[in-house]
Amino acid sequence: MTDSVLSRPWEDLYPAHLRDYQLDVTTSVDHPADLLTRAAERFGAIPAFTVAHPDGTTESLTFVEAVRLSDAFAGFLEIELKLSAGDVLAVKLPNGLAFPILIFGAWKAGLIVTPVNPFYTAVETMRQLRDSGAKVILTEVAMADQLGVDLLGMAVVTVDAATSVDRNPAPSGLGDAAKSSDGAQTRWTLSAALASTDIPSGRRCAVALYQYTGGTTGRSKGAVITAANLLATAAIVRDFFEGFGSPIERGTALTALPLYHIFAFLFGMLVYVEAGTQNVIVPIARPLSNLRSAFEQFEIDWMAGVDTLYAGLLVEPWFRERPPRLRFAIAGGAALRPSVAAEWEQLVGPVLEGYGLTETTGIVSCNPPTAAHRSGSVGLPVPGTDIRIVDKQGRDVPIGESGELLVRGPQVAAAYHGGEASVSESFDGGWLRTGDVAAFEASGMLVIRDRTKDMVLVSGFNVYPNEVEAVLTSHPGVAEAAVIGVPDERTGESVKAFVVLRSPPPSITELDQHCRASLAAYKVPREFVARTELPKSAVGKILRGALRR
Repeated sequence: MTDSVLSRPWEDLYPAHLRDYQLDVTTSVDHPADLLTRAAERFGAIPAFTVAHPDGTTESLTFVEAVRLSDAFAGFLEIELKLSAGDVLAVKLPNGLAFPILIFGAWKAGLIVTPVNPFYTAVETMRQLRDSGAKVILTEVAMADQLGVDLLGMAVVTVDAATSVDRNPAPSGLGDAAKSSDGAQTRWTLSAALASTDIPSGRRCAVALYQYTGGTTGRSKGAVITAANLLATAAIVRDFFEGFGSPIERGTALTALPLYHIFAFLFGMLVYVEAGTQNVIVPIARPLSNLRSAFEQFEIDWMAGVDTLYAGLLVEPWFRERPPRLRFAIAGGAALRPSVAAEWEQLVGPVLEGYGLTETTGIVSCNPPTAAHRSGSVGLPVPGTDIRIVDKQGRDVPIGESGELLVRGPQVAAAYHGGEASVSESFDGGWLRTGDVAAFEASGMLVIRDRTKDMVLVSGFNVYPNEVEAVLTSHPGVAEAAVIGVPDERTGESVKAFVVLRSPPPSITELDQHCRASLAAYKVPREFVARTELPKSAVGKILRGALRR
């Protein structure tokens, strides 16, 4: 791809000191493994990670304790398991105190981490383990029992994701060396780690994560995310919010999304740690009443979530009766419905929609934490990021026109693990081809129309499911909606809508009329299907692909 002369017109909306941004990580650390150690030096004995259980009980680790525990785990990996720098460690755990300890400990041992969706089946898990080349998998006992026996000699270490920590354990070792697929497992506990004297060697690996994603070309594949990617992303997010006068520092944040996902990982493992923010972690966010104790016991300043999480909280009676007053919430992962954004801002406070992918370490753009943010857009490209919007021939399109979004910046992964030409074509001359249809508004704000593969072509006209879904969910009788294209003999494709209805449910005629009031005729669904629920990913993103299948 030829590189045109690039400008960053959106920087006109930046404060002056963010224009012509030059990333500076020289004053920080050399590896994300050291972010926690640096934070402990600055913030000491204040809480770093707190688990808020649905029954109201909580347990916490300070920054100093988290450093000690992650050091002990790193020593365990090096001394007991005899893992070498650059080996791959799979982590399949739900949210809990153990998750950050294991991640930072693995990095301190010079390992590459591949987080695994804790809801994956044995088949899905094994596919990722094989593709990543993992030598060890860390998981809970129940999940280990579900792995099966075909572990290819892989070691299994079981941990408790959120059990309480005995801060005065009897001196003991960390157990026998790991055993593999004969059914035996090595157990590692946070409590035992406090008695450990193992010290990591200090080795580091340039690659930090193999982060798996549905990606831009279909099958799940591992984005190679380097230590430099992670440090750059943490610095960019910090500088963006500081630059607009709303720094994320100290205070309290809520993590309800699963930490294995890049969106929650970015904030929970990087941004909040560097800022000295207490990260209140909810083990499982379903049902949403599981979040109640966290909101009632802590004054939450920030949270990151997805559209369905915010929409769900807005209909919880306990949440509406005592709404928190957040400084701001960040929305990503899927389009934020304008109706949800408006109601959240009225009840709770600002919600800032952003956009990112696994391949961009979770962020490309975000609405600024000022009055300039606009519902329906994903804001401004974050500092240091280059954006192009191109047509099918790779030519830049004018402002206001739609095309494929290309991204370049220090947060963008270099390739997919394995590097096969069929998947690495997404990385084109330093530019990531996102597969998303986007446009720049005249204001400089970025708008994501939809995924290229989700766009519906009706009689030659583009229909973006996000737009139709936003209209449907603006009807008071529609709780959720998903739109797909289906074959049509007359128009090539037509629009089909799946809806979750509230009581009293609107009629099909009423929904049709509601759509026709806001949409051109070719965009109006030809078919409506009522569902009690829609298929969703672990972070709550509606899965249109499952509906197509």
